[in-house]
Amino acid sequence: MLAKRRPDVIILLDILAALLDGPKIPTRLAQTANLSYDNLVRFATILESNKLVERKSDEGHELYFVTPEGLMLHEEFRKNLLRLGAGQL
Repeated sequence: MLAKRRPDVIILLDILAALLDGPKIPTRLAQTANLSYDNLVRFATILESNKLVERKSDEGHELYFVTPEGLMLHEEFRKNLLRLGAGQL
């Protein structure tokens, strides 16, 4: 049986959700969002280009941070899902 594939918008929101508790290095973010590293880079590039996440270097480590715009988008989407009875995100 084939596993269900998550829609891209859910993957993008999962990445934002993984960053709500603070910045993460790419490999930890990929694990938290249940993505391969290559897919994380692909989706993070989309989020970066839309100014929803930022990538910064800190003491020689690359870190991803959620931006205020990313926080607002995640919160609005979560509210709408709850309103629709679609559970938590």
